[in-house]
Amino acid sequence: MPATLVVEHVRIMKSPAPSASPIEELSGMERAVALYASDMPTRYRYQGSHDGNLVAWIYQGIARLGREEIRRNASHLAGHRKLWLRDMTTPEIDRRHHDRFPSKRRLGIAEELASDTVSWITVAPTARNLPAVIDGPCPKCDDAGKLWVNKVIDELSGWFEEGYVPCWVCKTEGGAA
Repeated sequence: MPATLVVEHVRIMKSPAPSASPIEELSGMERAVALYASDMPTRYRYQGSHDGNLVAWIYQGIARLGREEIRRNASHLAGHRKLWLRDMTTPEIDRRHHDRFPSKRRLGIAEELASDTVSWITVAPTARNLPAVIDGPCPKCDDAGKLWVNKVIDELSGWFEEGYVPCWVCKTEGGAA
């Protein structure tokens, strides 16, 4: 169990009740955060489709952190992942990410196993709208929310316009990360 979680031990439910099943309402990132928070062994390997242990550990993670905390951590994880893919993380953002998820290996396994569950547990359409939140100031616009750009209108005639556009990293409208 990660060192950042300070919660009482929760019994793993062997067979969760289908009526109380919020697992379909979780995105892949949220499932990864729930698995990270659970008692899942760090060296656990996928046992094939319909792995009951994964479902039980996801429920355990939900019980430990709560739905809102899982969504918040998953949003920060998605934001960090998008910055990391563009090589735009700052030391401060990396530090906060490491404070939230101290074990890189455990997080990688949790993400891998969470993606495996998507093949046999349906994801609700509302679960796909997870916002990517940057934990700290935007490294591109320094939290201004806009960037000064030169737009090329016609390259042959040399026609261009200057002006502000929404930051493509931290603002979702207008094609954000």
